[in-house]
Order: sequence, then structure tokens, then C-alpha cells
Amino acid sequence: MNAKERFHDFAYGMFIHYGLYTLYARGEWVMSKERMTNEEYFNVIPQFKNHGALAEEWVGTAARMGMRYAVLTTRHHDGYFIGDELVRSFCDSCRKHGLGIGLYYSVGDWSDLDFRGGVNAPNWSRFVEKTHRQLKALMTDYGPVDYLFYDGCPPPQSWKAAELHRELRHLQPGLLISSRCGLEEDVASSEQHSGAHAGLWESCYTLNDSWGYNRYDHHWKTPEKIIELLMTLRHNGGNLLLNVGPDPSGRIGEPEIDILDRVKSWLDRNGEAVYKVIPHPFNYKDQEISVANGNTAYIQLQADYRGPERMICGIGNRIREITLLSNGEKIGFVQDADKLILNGLPFKKEGDFPRVLKLELDGVPFGIHNPMWPADQFRVC
Repeated sequence: MNAKERFHDFAYGMFIHYGLYTLYARGEWVMSKERMTNEEYFNVIPQFKNHGALAEEWVGTAARMGMRYAVLTTRHHDGYFIGDELVRSFCDSCRKHGLGIGLYYSVGDWSDLDFRGGVNAPNWSRFVEKTHRQLKALMTDYGPVDYLFYDGCPPPQSWKAAELHRELRHLQPGLLISSRCGLEEDVASSEQHSGAHAGLWESCYTLNDSWGYNRYDHHWKTPEKIIELLMTLRHNGGNLLLNVGPDPSGRIGEPEIDILDRVKSWLDRNGEAVYKVIPHPFNYKDQEISVANGNTAYIQLQADYRGPERMICGIGNRIREITLLSNGEKIGFVQDADKLILNGLPFKKEGDFPRVLKLELDGVPFGIHNPMWPADQFRVC
């Protein structure tokens, strides 16, 4: 399996926003929003906790929650590097738990006067040299890294990104690079939306409305919402990178742990429809959230489902058996050409997590065109 195939199979990962902004407890943009001087902002450095045990706890939590990779903010837009010990422990812990290793790096740096002067300033080249030096160190000092996640990037030619990437790939032959740098690299990315990209991609979401710790933000997504996002992204061929913002002590909060734990309970019964699957096996012609592995397809019952009957159209295969993935319960069905009528579905109860059907097919999945649509002109996700 090559690096890109492995990344797609990760499916579900943990994004960890942790830095000096954490101590202010008002989100990761506090330095910019409140227009703090460097002296004001960096005054909290002595209080910052960056011992390696924190990373082991984060990564252990990610592994326990069914996540297959993790991405750590080594430095955010404030320009503060979180520390060699913490980054090293994170990488070592990912290897220990079998997780893919992602390192986040913001090229933009609010604290750097050379950066703030802009690309035409006399010392811009000094900023570019520093950026290259730091990224080469990041790709040298911590062993093999799977993924470089960019943020806050100026136009790529202004910091010689293509030239830098040739050097980084020499240092890390298996490295995947984020297209957030402004170049067409390995991994495309969406932020807070599930719009699909061509090729390899992921979408990163917050659990509340903040990336960094914000003591005032209690607008938590429900476990059901997270599951629906995960299934939608897998249907469209992407990964879900779900963010946590550890508090000033370095701990992931109880609300976040509770949500992740409840999603994991669903994954324990339905993970077969998340990992090692291909997207939209019926080429969207079934109008469903669907994935597949070999001759087996998985369809998430949508919000309009309440039971006990439902029709699904556009499946070209003959169906041998249908079960509820979570418990193996057989579902009755009648198939008439490309129309499939399900009967005997259990009623959906308030608070039930999304249910997934497992369909055993007579061959590799294929779809049947909907006559209501012009042939091959529309793809409905």
C-alpha cells in the first residue's frame, strides 16, 4: 500500500490545536483579534505546559476513539513553536499506537516583523530563509512523518514553496504535503464544510466553534452530527480530521471526550462502513450516502427514514442479503429491476445514531441511471 492509499484508509483523525493561545482561553486568534504586542502575548511562556506526557495522553485518546491519524499544531499564526519535547513525544506516541503522523505548520507568523512587512519589504528574504530552516528541521528531527499540514500561507512563489518541497521530500521520501500551501500537492483540504475535492482529501471540523481552547464556547456538535459528517465524507472519498482544543493544563475536556466516546461506540458496531472503503460505489445514481468494499455495499439510512419501509433506487446489482450492520439483523426486501423495497426496518427512535445497511451484492457495485436526469450530466451528492 502506498502513502496515498494509506492516508485514505486512515478515514478518521484527531486535529490537536495547542499553543500559547490556549493559556488565554479565548481561541487561537486571540493575539491578532486583540492586537497584542509580542511583549504582551509572549508574557505567558513560563506558564505553558509542554512536557511529553501530554502528547502521549492525546495520542492514546485518539487511538482509543478509533482515529487512525493525528495532526499536531507545532506552531500556529503566533509563530510560537510548542517545543521539541512535545513534538517528539507526539511522533513517538503515534508510532507506538500505530497512528499516522501529521505535523501542522503555519507559514504566516504574526510575531515576525519581517513577515508583517510583506513580500516587498527589505527583509522578506530573511523570513523565507527562516521558514525553510524551520520546516527542514521539522522534517529532520522527529523521524518519519506522514503528512505536513499547512496553514496561513502567503502566495507559494513568495516563499519558494516548490523549491522547499523538493528538499523536504528528499528528507522525507514518503511525505504527503497539504495543498493548503497554494500548490497542487498531495492532500486537498476543506475547513468546516464537507464539499468534495478530486483525488486525496480531508475535511477538518471543530467539535464546538473554536479550534484552540475557548472557555466560553459550549456549542458542541452532537455525536450524531459527527457520525453523519464522517459518513458523508467517506461517501465523497474524504477523511474527517476532527479537532480538539486541550485546556491550559493540557487536558482534553470532558465534553469532547464524551462526544468522541459515543462516536466510538457507534464505530465499534459500524466501523466496517468507514475504514478501507471506496466512495459512492453506485456513482451517485442511488441518491444515497454509500460506500463499498468489494462486493459489499453500505448505505446510511438518511434522516427522512423512520421505518418500517423504504425504497432505494439505482442499484444495478442483484442483492443477495441485507442486514443492519450494527447487529446483523436481516432486513426483508423485494427487488424489481433497479428498485429496491425494504420492509421490516426497525423504527428510528429519538436520539438513535445513524443506522447503516449492509448489502451483499452479486458482484462489484454499479449504478443504474435515473431517467429523470439527462444522461451523465449531473452528479447529486
